[in-house]
Amino acid sequence: MKWIGVIALTVVGILAAFVAIEYLTLPIHSLPAYLGGKHARGHYQRRGSALLVLALVAFGGAAYWAVRIRRADRAAEAPAPGDSAAAQAGSADALLSSPGSAPEAPQNQ
Repeated sequence: MKWIGVIALTVVGILAAFVAIEYLTLPIHSLPAYLGGKHARGHYQRRGSALLVLALVAFGGAAYWAVRIRRADRAAEAPAPGDSAAAQAGSADALLSSPGSAPEAPQNQ
């Protein structure tokens, strides 16, 4: 359920990139009918640029959202710090709290 937003942003990005490429590469009289505005005056470079920016923002948002979801899933799967003694045996807190168990350095005499 969390991934629906990522998928939606990716689809919007793909569609915006496709239409931006059409606006930026085709002459005005050759634009497909689904883009409309064949009799309108210019601004197709602006439309193409705006759609290109929209595609980049949508892809960036989808990537950011996907990374946040993955990090949240990994944090939920990771064991809590106090769950196992083996995981905490090598931690810095365990070593600092019991200095007597650490090996002592040899003394030069």
